[in-house]
This record gives sequence, C-alpha cells and structure tokens, in this order.
Amino acid sequence: MRRALALVGLALVLALTACTGLPTTGYVNPGRGPQIDDTQAFAFVPDGPQDDATPSEIVEGFLRAGSGPADDWATAKLFLAAGTQWDPRARVTIDRLADRRATAAADGTSVSVSVVATAGVDADGAYAPAASATAETLSFTLARVEDQWRITAAPDGVVLYEEVFPTVYQPASIAYFDPTYSFIVPDVRWFPRALVASRVATALVDGQPSTWLAGAVESAFPDELSLVGRSVTLSQNGVAQVQLPRAALSLDRTRLDRMQTQLARSLATAGISDVQMTVEGTPITATEVPVRVTRVDPSPAVLTSIGLFGSLAGDAVEPIDGLSDAVKSLAPSAIELEADRSLAAIRTQQGTVASALADGRTFLLDDRPGLIAPSIDAEGAIWSVPAAAPTQMRATTAEGVPRDVGNAWPDAAEITAMQISRDGTRIAAIVTVSGTREVWVAGIQRTNGDIDLGPPHVLSFAQPGAFDLAWLDDTTVGVLSSVDGVSTLHELGVGGRGTDSVAPEGTRTVAAGSTSVRVLDDQGRLFSRRGSSWTLVASGIRVLAAQQGTTS
Repeated sequence: MRRALALVGLALVLALTACTGLPTTGYVNPGRGPQIDDTQAFAFVPDGPQDDATPSEIVEGFLRAGSGPADDWATAKLFLAAGTQWDPRARVTIDRLADRRATAAADGTSVSVSVVATAGVDADGAYAPAASATAETLSFTLARVEDQWRITAAPDGVVLYEEVFPTVYQPASIAYFDPTYSFIVPDVRWFPRALVASRVATALVDGQPSTWLAGAVESAFPDELSLVGRSVTLSQNGVAQVQLPRAALSLDRTRLDRMQTQLARSLATAGISDVQMTVEGTPITATEVPVRVTRVDPSPAVLTSIGLFGSLAGDAVEPIDGLSDAVKSLAPSAIELEADRSLAAIRTQQGTVASALADGRTFLLDDRPGLIAPSIDAEGAIWSVPAAAPTQMRATTAEGVPRDVGNAWPDAAEITAMQISRDGTRIAAIVTVSGTREVWVAGIQRTNGDIDLGPPHVLSFAQPGAFDLAWLDDTTVGVLSSVDGVSTLHELGVGGRGTDSVAPEGTRTVAAGSTSVRVLDDQGRLFSRRGSSWTLVASGIRVLAAQQGTTS
C-alpha cells in the first residue's frame, strides 16, 4: 500500500518517485553524532514488490528502492530472487526523470532500462559529472519465483533521479593535509545519509585520496592502520568514538595529533562535533593541531582608475606598505596577492608577467606572447602560461628562476583562466577541448624539486562563454561566463554539484571575498553578493585583485 504524502516540502520529489514512501525521521541534533549508522536528516521508505507485478513494474520498483539504503538496501533486495548477487555500493548513476524508459521482452524474462546519466558517484563516494547526455542501457533478467516475478541478474549500483539523489546521499569532506601539514585540504565525497559517519571514517582511515588529488596531499594515518569495525559509536557522554587497532599505541604524539585533526575535521562535515580515537575502548590521548585558514582579507584589494592600489576601506584606498608603489609601476591588467601581501603576481598591460615585492623591487618573469593572468603558489612561485599553449606552464620564483610544470593540461588546446587554491595543493582552469570550454582541476605534485600536475578532474564538460574563474572557498570554484550578453556566475563544487546565478551585466572579473563573492564589471563598478542580491561597493575600479588568503 503506497504511503500517504505527509510532508509538503517533499511533494514534488515524492510525486516524481512514485512508489517512494515518506521520510520517517526528523532532523537530529548534529552535535550528538550518530549511534552506529542510523542517524539521518530523513529516510525514504520505498515500497517492496507488489503482488502480481509485471516484470517492468518489478524492475522499476527495484530502481526506486535504491532510494532506501537502510539495512544495506534491504527493501531493494526483496525484488531479487534468492541467491542473486547485487552490490548497491558499487556506484550511483544519477539520471533524469523524463528520460528513463523500461522495455520488457515478450516473455518477461528480461527488461532493459534506458537512462540518461547526468552524473555518477563511484564506490569511494567520488562525484563526477557525466561527459555527455548519452543514453545508457541497464539490463535485467527475471524469473518466476513462487508465481511472482523476481530479478535474477541486475547491474551493480543504484540509479537515482537528480531530484532524489541529494535527499538520499549527502556530501562530506575527507580531510587531508597539504605536504607541509599547514592546511587542511577537503576531498568531497557523497555517502548515503544513513551511513555517512561510518563511511567517512572508513574512507579516511582505510581509503586513499581521490585519484586526481593523490600525490598532492598527505595523510597522518599509516597505510597499515585499519579501522576496527565499520561504525562510529556514540559514548554515554555524547562523544563519537572511532576504534583503532593496538598498533595505534606505538605512534608518536605528533602523528596522533594530526590523525585526531583529520578525524575531527572529516566527521564535522558529517554533523559530528566531538570525536575520540580509542583502542579496545580506551581513549587515545591526542589533540587537534592548529592549521592555517584559507579565508581572504575582508577588504578588497583594488587598483583604481586614478592609479591608487591597496585595500579598499569605505571610499578610501589604504596603501600596502612597500608593495603598492611597486605594483603601480608595472601598469597591471591583472593582480594576485600572496597571503601576507609581501608579493604580487602581475600581468602587465603589455601582456608580460612580472612580480612586485614588498621591498619595492620588481622582476620581469615571463614575456611569452598571449599570457593569461598568473597565480601564486604556496611556495611563493608565480605560475604563468600562454593561452594557446596550455602544456607550457611555468612556475617562476619571485626573483626570476623558472621551472617547467609537468603534465600540464594534457589534450587541452587553449587555456583561458586559472588559479591555484589557497592551500596550494590544487589548480583550477578553464580549458578548451575539441572546441568546447570545460572547467578542470588538478592536484599539484612536488617530488624532489620537480612540479607536476596530477590527472585532470572535470568539474564541467560544457561551459560556453566561460572566461574567468576564482576559488571561492576550499570546495567551490566560481566561473564567469557570458552568452548572448547575459553574465552568469557558475559555482562549481569540487567533488559535488553546482549552482548558477545571474551576475551583474558586463561582469569581467570574479574574486573571492571574506564571506561573499566579488565581481568587477566593464564600467569599473565593484559588486559584492549578499545572499542572492548584488550590492554596489565602489566605482572607478580598474583592477580587482585576487588574494591567496590572509595572515589575520
């Protein structure tokens, strides 16, 4: 019997998912953390197989039951004949409601389901958009079991509509360190809401960074250390406990503190505020280590139309000691500041890339034709690349010593914009592949003085009219595009979904703010977004500088 609709906020989703049932639990205080794996914002309770259902109805019901991960997808398994092997954790295919079609053979022993995937999640929880809207066919075989149709073979994984996916799965960040153990680097994964805490702990302790990020980040957890059990338990005083083997007792305090930091930061994204590592029930002494923040200065850094450069405070521009004059002397068309504001990367109006130092010195770093705006890495090197030669990327010290960057943007014909993340481990870029603009990220790998990019990870396979980007926060890249005169800000999740919003007309530059997004238009007007609206901050601005964080 189909359950009645009781939550108005879920009306559309439930209507779209037909036999999918009601959420059965309310929101639980995230400070408490889960008991084993049964805490979630709400849970779908899909219907099991109906008597005398046709083969197509059985398969369609089975697919809808993928929205119920409780008890290891117990409801979905009711559609299977005894002994049928099916691994629901293998992957998630995210498709569109309007495009799913089921076709049964005349004798009912097979059903083919056509889906158009828009994205997918692999067995490790890594999210990736689909390369194109190409139909995929899922094949099922069925047989009569006690006079009812049941599935005898099914492809591994679950299939969820776009509308349903974020209500069944939730994002969480596996916390890694940068190679200097100064920053926390989030590796976003998607796990079933009912299982998120334990999946996060398992991914951190027993797993590896996402393929594209591996080699750019570090983990304090030794490879030989494994989680005891597969659950995060809640103690009587409300502390989430993570069980480790006795081998953890032989680790030094620095490593244990870093492990505690990774666990606490990871599980915080699953709604857990207090975490304790234990061995055979006894707490391990460990405390979180301090890490650098990646926010930017609340004051925009700008170059005005009358040639003033510094921090914008109200209607005034406050010069940056030693740096402002050096920056102005280079006649910049693009500027990026190091976190401590001792260094600026400049693209000049002549198209060269240069450095400006706080002691007033300037250096010409790259005079190749067609250079795009440069970016500063965590070691203070300035990265530059010609738009027409994406593979020819260089990282040059502030005083002019260059190094080539290996494996830079393979297969890309053009690069339009780039920026290094404020933790120094990742770089994002707008590239052109086979005539189509895409948005990529890659890990920055450093080995024995060499710099290489890891394999690129695609955030967007089609971003028409994209021309500028910026890291808005640790897990979001903002991309500006203009199509038919309409400016759009695309906020792409690094390992997740994205959103689009209209930007002010004529917007040409995007930069992160301390709590918002800043854009500059072609009339020299600087805007800041508050909520869903844009507020005019200042006029007469020639260049809006990017910032690689702050020391405050």
